[in-house]
Amino acid sequence: MRYSWRMGFLCTQLSWTSVVWAVLLCASMPAAAREPAEPPLLSPAFTEAIAHGVADGAYASVAVGVIDGKRSNTFYFGRRGDAQSKPADDASLFELGAVTEVFTGILLAQAAVEGKLRLADPVEKFLPERFPFADARLGKITLAQLASQHSVLPGQPANLFPDDLDDPYAGYAGEDLLALLAFQRGAGEAAEAAYSYSILDAGLLGHLLGRVYRAAYAQALTDKVLVPLDLRHVSFADDPDLLSGHAHGAIVPHWHYGVLAGAAGLRASLPDMLAFLQHNLTPENSPLRAALLLARQPRAAGPADQIGFGWNVREKIDGATTWPLVWRASRTAGFASFIGFRTDRQRAIVLLGNSSEDVAALGIAWLGDDAPPSVAHAANATADNRLDEYPGLYQIAAGSEAVVRVAANALSLQLPGEFPRRLRPADKDVFITDSSAFGVTFMRGIGAVNGLVLHAGGTNVSATRLSTRAPRLARAPITIPTATRVAAAGDYRLDDANWLRIAPSAQGLTLQWTQGERRSIFAYAADRFTDAEGTLDLRLVRGADGRVAKLRLELAGTTREAMPLR
Repeated sequence: MRYSWRMGFLCTQLSWTSVVWAVLLCASMPAAAREPAEPPLLSPAFTEAIAHGVADGAYASVAVGVIDGKRSNTFYFGRRGDAQSKPADDASLFELGAVTEVFTGILLAQAAVEGKLRLADPVEKFLPERFPFADARLGKITLAQLASQHSVLPGQPANLFPDDLDDPYAGYAGEDLLALLAFQRGAGEAAEAAYSYSILDAGLLGHLLGRVYRAAYAQALTDKVLVPLDLRHVSFADDPDLLSGHAHGAIVPHWHYGVLAGAAGLRASLPDMLAFLQHNLTPENSPLRAALLLARQPRAAGPADQIGFGWNVREKIDGATTWPLVWRASRTAGFASFIGFRTDRQRAIVLLGNSSEDVAALGIAWLGDDAPPSVAHAANATADNRLDEYPGLYQIAAGSEAVVRVAANALSLQLPGEFPRRLRPADKDVFITDSSAFGVTFMRGIGAVNGLVLHAGGTNVSATRLSTRAPRLARAPITIPTATRVAAAGDYRLDDANWLRIAPSAQGLTLQWTQGERRSIFAYAADRFTDAEGTLDLRLVRGADGRVAKLRLELAGTTREAMPLR
């Protein structure tokens, strides 16, 4: 009996050892004995990439919605505005930009399904009878060409003369669009048109669809697409839940598109956009089944993808099979968006951001099971740029100079033969134009600016600073007869993409160019005009009848002529 306590201890030890081994054995059993954990809808790599973009300031707020088979979820990163504001949520609204064209394409498809039109119908069929085209070929553009960005229309309306450069399309009305069609020329044959993006394509299409349904475009879209799909938080309204847009670290105004709303005017919430993609994944369950399927059919070739009605269709190889990735993305002045889906795996993703930093690469990567791309660090629009360091004359080439000016606490750049373009700060010594058509980086020698580099379309052009003062001739204003102001007023064609408008004002006359600022001009001699900064010298050239036959302009050392539109 003297060993009984030892035996008891040993038995107890063996019992606990058995328990431990049993636990370890269960843990190492084959997975068939348990349900495997499903992978997260948004992988840690994507979550980290977006979170890093927010932390670095590239994104203000990003809303992400994903569908994977029968699973779906929404995710919100960042905050509505500054660090003190609350995060975005299901009620938050984002500008969709050119993603609006997808909805316009579905409205076109629905009108075709209803028999209200044929996709091959020409534009002229839906305009007033005997519409006075300056170029009759414009009337032959078909509705399908408008929907697939294969018209011969210019990239933007030449008669876009905004009241507010920070919201340039807001006042563009139906009569402006008709005037453009009446005077626009230089178009090629519509049947031979290649892909070329134009805000006019979907904008004109939306306007024509409104005429088809005898309603404003917004009402037609609501009645025929948004209500049937139960998308209650997709509209053109400036709702209180609409987030502020951001570009280069600064808040920017919302954009409105007037009669061109069919190209970019919608705002939407994340849940509604996710619901919209569910309709596209399972169109058999949607009241607009036929229109949804018709709209995403490839119609024409784009730069890298096939083009449907607002949709891009990209063929992806997955093993031995090829599947279509259907998507659309946009970047506006202060927002970025992406929607896309693939039906073979019943997957879809929405990314909505209230900054201009691109989100399309993230969406494409997620749909393709690829690693997320790195997000660029945000530029600093509030960098310490002293505007008085940059003005002057810069030589691009022999006999060709650009002029940089500063006025009203803003910088402008004037290239030879062009009007000044406003520059916005993007980073230290870096600026971009309002339309982001090109950028400017100022170069420094020992502390001082000694040159600049123009960045446009992947090309860089250097210019050497010749002086620190912009050239300007002193001109004294004179009084001119009312008849001269009346004779000068009107619209003029500088070239097929750029028009001018001279209009009377309380101070005399104003001059404005396509998507440019409206500036006062004054007479300094008979039929000779300039402005306060000396950016132009304008002469009225009269015909034998005394009417203005053309304008002759001196713009940064280059002479150009503009003909009246009559």
